[in-house]
Amino acid sequence: MAKKKKKKNVAKRQAKAGKRKVQKRKLRLVKAKKQQPIHHQDDDCYSPPRFGTPPFDGDVDVPSGFRAIGMSEALMEFAKDMIKNPDIKGLNSMEDAFQLAMPLWNYTPQGGTEKSAFQLAMPLWNYTPQRGTEKSALAQEQDEADDTLRSEIIKALMPVCKVGREEAGKLVDQVIVRKNEMFPPDIQPQGSPYMFMRKEVLHLITPFNYDRLIVSDEVIPVSGLDQRLFDQLAALDEVKKDADDYEDWQKQYEVVRENFGEVFFTWLTAKGVGEDMANDFIFKAEFFINFIYNYGCTDILCNTDYGCFDEFFYDFVLRKIMLEPGEHVEWAPALRLFFIFLAEKGYVDDAMSYVEAINNFEEPFLSLLRKEYG
Repeated sequence: MAKKKKKKNVAKRQAKAGKRKVQKRKLRLVKAKKQQPIHHQDDDCYSPPRFGTPPFDGDVDVPSGFRAIGMSEALMEFAKDMIKNPDIKGLNSMEDAFQLAMPLWNYTPQGGTEKSAFQLAMPLWNYTPQRGTEKSALAQEQDEADDTLRSEIIKALMPVCKVGREEAGKLVDQVIVRKNEMFPPDIQPQGSPYMFMRKEVLHLITPFNYDRLIVSDEVIPVSGLDQRLFDQLAALDEVKKDADDYEDWQKQYEVVRENFGEVFFTWLTAKGVGEDMANDFIFKAEFFINFIYNYGCTDILCNTDYGCFDEFFYDFVLRKIMLEPGEHVEWAPALRLFFIFLAEKGYVDDAMSYVEAINNFEEPFLSLLRKEYG
């Protein structure tokens, strides 16, 4: 009976593991305040659903002065712009902004020709019979839907901005105009999961200044806190490899995440890295851990391979993490030190293979940043 039960449990775990491979996991995009060596989740940081990722390999002819971005990033950029709008004063978080940006994104003013990417995906949306100029039932329904949506948006804006209905209506029109400036409707690729966004600010992308980073070769002895963290990491790896319930290893992941910042901060500063840079590197290392354990590239951290780095640099970083363009140049030095840390503490046998992989990605990733933001 015991053997039969064990086989049943293994089959159950395998089924759940298969389900997790196609499950869309919620990413915990976290950046703590710089003065805190231990990083905790920022409730105001929000990741919208993902609606498509644009290619970076030159297959798409992007108009001059624009860049191709996925739908989720487009919505996020639209929400960020709303937060910057001085007339919208009641948005206190990215999640609040995104919830308001979504209906505004889908709203099409009557009489206009602008259509959202969602509407363009529906070929029958504005179908009109060949033998007539009257609107189809679908188009009439859309007009009614737009009126209803506009009314709902106005109701949502009134308490946020502390304005009356008429002022809220004008604000809706203003935001729609701004959206069309950012994403001109007449140049958008139809039927595609990405959009062209105007480059309103060009950034000077310069390589990381390694003169600022002087790291001691001295091996830092393993402390009690170090040992506790790596025992917790080993427990996380075992839970993850055994394909137990998602909730089980998510709890163990949280234990690792909560303790990692303090241990890595202590090691970095002992090596001579300044506190501000150490905190920036902790932030980036935490995201990489998040990528490995929550995004599903591989099973555990010590199994990170070249393909994982490829996916991380060319997809995850620019699609999932909100940073100023110039801050992205810190990914390579941060991850390089992260794997040296893991090797020195005995989690991986040798850091060299990881360091060489990161070295190979640094210059191409810098070129990609210049293409995207320069």
